[in-house]
Amino acid sequence: MSDRIRLIVADDEPLARRLIRKYTTGCAGVEIVCECSDTTTLATALMDVPAEAALVDVRMPGEDLFDVLAHVGQQHALPAIVFATAYDRYAVRAFDLNAVDYLVKPFTASRFEAAIARLRERGAATATEGVPRLLRDLGRRPDRLLVPDGQRMVPLALTRIVWIRAEGDYARIHADGKTYLVYRTLNDLEMRLDPSQFLRIHRSAIVRLDQIAEVQLAGSSRYRVTMLDGTTLVVSRSRAASLKGLIL
Repeated sequence: MSDRIRLIVADDEPLARRLIRKYTTGCAGVEIVCECSDTTTLATALMDVPAEAALVDVRMPGEDLFDVLAHVGQQHALPAIVFATAYDRYAVRAFDLNAVDYLVKPFTASRFEAAIARLRERGAATATEGVPRLLRDLGRRPDRLLVPDGQRMVPLALTRIVWIRAEGDYARIHADGKTYLVYRTLNDLEMRLDPSQFLRIHRSAIVRLDQIAEVQLAGSSRYRVTMLDGTTLVVSRSRAASLKGLIL
């Protein structure tokens, strides 16, 4: 992406748009070319206003934002997308769509500048190609997930994951001696993760196969796995056959 960035801003809160205007004045070469307060106006702007990037709030009046992006993207090249919202639970879905960045409100001027830097790094081809990468990646398995780390959302490479535990509508990811709670069910994650690398061993647990240190027989048709981080997990009878097929 060139030094010049024409930016569409979509947020239904006037104060939020004003703050973004203020932050933009500190970023050389960044120009807000359109402001939208609902997804209907945003859809029109994405079609008609030349822009390299769009900073969009997830929850605005009108149709679902993700549906709008998908619909517009089928007809027109989308700009690079940066999401900005007070709700971090949308981060995984946004990252699945190859978002350039995900700002959790309230965000600072330095955090906004970091997002602009990422836009510049992304490159013009991604932002303007005829078949937007944002749509192509809908059917692609991710190689990383966005996870909360304090007040930030950070990318976590799937290769760092040891195992994942279900916690209701959430999932707790265990990686590098830390845990991250994401707003996504284990069923959702199982569908997105590569089955050649991850295995659901129980209704409440998914493991990364190359992180299994040991497999022990635990009674008739049952197994117990010990992960490289020392965690021991029981494999349910219904999942035992899948594990056995991989290790024998």
